[in-house]
Amino acid sequence: METPSEHTAENAVWRNFRNGDSNALAHIFREHYDSLYYYGMKLVRDEDLVQDCIQNVFLKLWTRREQLGEIRFVRAYLLKALQRHISDEAVSANKKKSIQADYLYEFDITFSHEDFLIAAQISKEQGEALAHCLNQLSKRQREALFLKFYEGLDYEKIADVMALNVQSVRNLIHQSLKSLKEHKTALVPPSSTALRPVLDSAYFDGKYASPLALLIVYFFAS
Repeated sequence: METPSEHTAENAVWRNFRNGDSNALAHIFREHYDSLYYYGMKLVRDEDLVQDCIQNVFLKLWTRREQLGEIRFVRAYLLKALQRHISDEAVSANKKKSIQADYLYEFDITFSHEDFLIAAQISKEQGEALAHCLNQLSKRQREALFLKFYEGLDYEKIADVMALNVQSVRNLIHQSLKSLKEHKTALVPPSSTALRPVLDSAYFDGKYASPLALLIVYFFAS
């Protein structure tokens, strides 16, 4: 989660960008590119489209910088902007018959076991079990958990991206985790011996290694 000092520094960079500082724009691009790319690939799984849309987001930002006001959360703003760009490009491409109709609007975030390998010492079988249960959730639930545990956004930022109020986001994530646990009950639980490396690697130096590690621990230890 972003600290107050980090938020203040981010706001300063944003103000410099609005005042025409190209170095500030480059800083914003470097700071948020990985998150935008990962989010975009989860939405449409088309690398060329995602790359083009990210470039278009920043081009539009630069050309419209004087009309932009202060924003609360830069990453949330950029994720929402990328979502709109991808939607617009998908609609345009579909009208030209260059993609299938089911490619549209489906922004269907799915998970694979590979998503969890870096966050914790998790086996392929354990990762597949978690991915399977996550993929049983509704699209809205998957998006909320992705933003919370992959992007590490807090409730307020998720509310900005998903166009919900904060309490609705809290309720959505609570219900999503509850549903995740219910899907887990249909699986054969791993032994405590198999879980120990997962728990040890997820918890480091008195805190969880990442938000995603917290989700992994919740799934396997609850």
